[in-house]
This record gives sequence, structure tokens and C-alpha cells, in this order.
Amino acid sequence: MKNSFWQKIVVPAFILSNILLLDYNHLFAGSNPPGQGIAQFGASEKPVHKSGEKAAAFRSVFADIAEKVVPAVVSVIPTKIDTIVFHNNPFYNFFSDPFSGATPFEFFFGSPERRPPGSRAQPEIRKQERRQQGIGSGVVVSKNGYILTNYHVVSGADEIEVKINDGRQFKAEIIGSDSLADVAVVKIKEKVSDLAVAYVGDSDKLRPGDWTIAIGNPFSLTSSVTVGIVSALNRRVSGGDAYQSFIQTDAAINPGNSGGALVNLDGELIGINTMIYTKSGGYMGIGFAIPINMAKRIMEDLIHYGSVERGWIGVSIQDIDPATREAMELGEARGVLVSDVHQNQPADKAGIKRGDIITEVDGKNIIETNQLRIVIASLRPGSLVPFTVIRNGKQIKLKLRVGSRDSRRNADSVQSEKSVDSQKSGNGRLGVGVTDLTAEIRAKYNIDQKIKGVLVNRIDSDIVNSSLNLRQGDVIREVKTKGKEFVSIGDVKEFERLTRNVKANESIMFLVHRKDSSFFVGLKIKE
Repeated sequence: MKNSFWQKIVVPAFILSNILLLDYNHLFAGSNPPGQGIAQFGASEKPVHKSGEKAAAFRSVFADIAEKVVPAVVSVIPTKIDTIVFHNNPFYNFFSDPFSGATPFEFFFGSPERRPPGSRAQPEIRKQERRQQGIGSGVVVSKNGYILTNYHVVSGADEIEVKINDGRQFKAEIIGSDSLADVAVVKIKEKVSDLAVAYVGDSDKLRPGDWTIAIGNPFSLTSSVTVGIVSALNRRVSGGDAYQSFIQTDAAINPGNSGGALVNLDGELIGINTMIYTKSGGYMGIGFAIPINMAKRIMEDLIHYGSVERGWIGVSIQDIDPATREAMELGEARGVLVSDVHQNQPADKAGIKRGDIITEVDGKNIIETNQLRIVIASLRPGSLVPFTVIRNGKQIKLKLRVGSRDSRRNADSVQSEKSVDSQKSGNGRLGVGVTDLTAEIRAKYNIDQKIKGVLVNRIDSDIVNSSLNLRQGDVIREVKTKGKEFVSIGDVKEFERLTRNVKANESIMFLVHRKDSSFFVGLKIKE
């Protein structure tokens, strides 16, 4: 009985263990690998089968473009030279010259056997040049050797070398530069043949979503090609007087790409790569290029005139916020609000008035302030240009003779200050407190006697937001309510009379004076 039981349990277990052992040896022993052709790797069919001319063309489109454009993109190598002065004995002025044999004690107290410290010969001075090299990119735009690049690539350079894709290297000189748009033109000094030249396209035809190819020398990796799309147009990334209307792209741009080419699928030069947005110092998906139409005009001015000529009309302008739109009853009309007009300047002579909405300039629709600044700057001084404005709900056509912006004259200015000095006081629906312009107040805020109106002395904190361009100390000169024209303000009583009957959720508009400028502020009345 016992023998039969153990036979039933042990024998099958023994057989099973031998089978598993044999299988293990078969799987892991290196002596019996599978023969060639037994195992098949990869699927037998393509996941997507494309045929035809379009598919074949797309496979090679970026390579074809790179083959044609890369030779026209060069390395721009600026060198800054500093002269450093070395004293052989840096402690000479403190302890005496060790080579003279004098001791520190003798330096301070003198010695009858030696010369006084002041009469000793000066230590030897040695001068040495320190050369600092950078690297950027540039685009050849003429067989004469003209190269378009960025101002910041060559700024301050004492020497410039240009290295071409085929390995040739040449000395170059700066023909001109424009810091306000970050554009520079350099030219190869010697006569050179067989230069590849980029084909200049039309950046005005770009649309978000268009393919872009960036070519340059990121981190000194010459002739690098990256691909992306146009992410946005008309970008402005900093303030001041800079002229910026960047193409934003997600084609990888890194340090060293500056001055390189941004091209479209036809291989046309549409932009000059100039900067990146980054928190790490490298690519983060946001790069910016100067539109070629802007860069080309600046380049031509620098080559032909030696400086950039920019148009100027003599206005202050501001964007239209929702409250201002409602107060002026603009409906769907788009444009830029004229907040001030300089006397006897082109805009004034053409008949443009404060409160006009500029909707079109030289055939271009105007939507926001930065766009208008760029358009006006691109106009040739002296040219007669058509303007379209909206005034009191009516469209008016004007002709304006463009002036010139020079070093003594600021650009047509944009009212963009956003800070508000707020103080919680009162519960009025308007949210703004005012007081009469007394002699003491005029002296305190330096307000000219010619300025009439009421002073803002309180702004309730619950109306403060990022778009309210109003401060304590501002002077409200005129008020506009729904369905009425602007009315000048003489004192607080007049201000209260004009604003008393404004209903909740309606908008009211002020003409405000601050320092030497005037601008408009729209405000929605609280419930």
C-alpha cells in the first residue's frame, strides 16, 4: 500500500522536474541558438502606405531646402580685443620691490645706505592683448559679399571673420547697425567669387501654422538645420523704444543661431533668427525671428544712407480696452486710439484729432499699437500716405505727409503704464475720488496753470486691475458718457454733475493728463 502511494507521487514528480530542467537548458544554454531565418523581426507590411508624387516630394522637401540654403548661411566670428597691463611686482606699492634689496622696515622708515622709497625706479610694466571670440550666424544676401546678421552678434567687435560653409574664411567689416531693431550688415572685405546667396521672400504672407526651417550655428555646431512652424506673428517681447514685430517659431533656436536664416518650404528667406525665450539658457520651444521685410528695409538704409530713416507722425496712441470700446460706442470696429496730438507735427497738419481711431494706414488694417508703430516707422519720411480714422462714429479719409524720427525725437509713443497707486476710501459707484486744482495742489504735483480739470485723489481698491491706467495725482480734463460727446471739466461740481446719472454696468471715459502727456481711460461703473 505504501509503495504504491509513493510510486504515484514521486515518479510523476521526478519526470516533471526532468522535463522542466530540459526546457530550461534549451532556453538559456548558449549551445543551441535558433538558426537564421527561423525568427522574423518587424511587421511584414508598412503601417501607412503612401504613393504618388506628393508623398515622394514631401520625403525629401527639407533635405532639398537645406541643400540649397545652407551654403548661404555663414558663421560670423566677432573678436573683441582688450589690452591688459601687468606689473612684474604687484606688491610694489605696498612693501617695496623685492628685487631692490629693500626690506619692508626700510620701505616705511628709510635707510641711510639706500635710496628713499619714492626715488626708486618704477617696476617693469608689461602689456598683453586679450582676444575674446564669439560666434553667431549670418545670411549672404548679395554676391558683393553683403551679409545680414544681428546687431548683438557684432556689437563692440574689433575684428570680424566670416566662415563659409565650404570652409573658406574671410575678414569682414561692419557696414552699419541698428540697435533698435537688432539688425546689422557686414561685408566681406576682399573680392570673393562663387558666393551662395539666399532668396529673399515676403514675410507679410506668413500665417501661423506655416512650416519654418531655421539654419545657423547653435553652440558652434555649424550648418545645423531644425524644423518647426510659425507659432505666432507680430510678437513684442520687451519695452522701450525697440522696434519689434517678431515671428515666433518652435523650430529649435539656440545660442549661436542669432543672425541665421529662417526660411519657408520654398527655401525663401522670411526671417533673421534673433532670440529665444528660455529659463534654462537653451531651447524651450519658443524662438523669435525678425521678419525679412523689416530687416531688408533696414539693411537697404544702412547700405545706401549709413543710417536708418524711420517715419514719424507726432501722436501718442493706446490700445482700446472693453470699457473704452463701450464708452466710445465703437461696436466691432478695430483700431488704435489717438490719445494726444503734437502741435504743428505731421498728424496735426493732416487733421488727425485726439480721440480719433486709426483703422488703416497706407492700405494696411491697424489692430493694435505695436503694429501701428512698426507701420509708421517703415514709412519713408516725406511720403504722402493715406490714413483712415473713425471720428464720432464716422469714417474719415486723410492724407498725411510723413515726418522723420531723429535722435532728438522719440518714437510715436504708446501709453502703456499699468501701475495704480490705490487707496481704499468711500463707496461711490465710480470708485474714483477727485478734488479741485488749488494753488497748493498745482505746486505739489507740478501742474501747469494752463491745465484745467480735477485731480484724482482716491482710487478704490475694488476697481484696481491690470488694465486700469489711472493713478493718484492724474488730472481728469474731459468726461464722455454714453451717447454724448467729450465735455471739459472745470471743477468737482461739474465732474459730479456729468457722472451722477451714469447707470450701473455702463462705461464712462476720461481724458487724463499726466506730466507732459494725455491719454484716455475707460471705466465700467460698479453696481
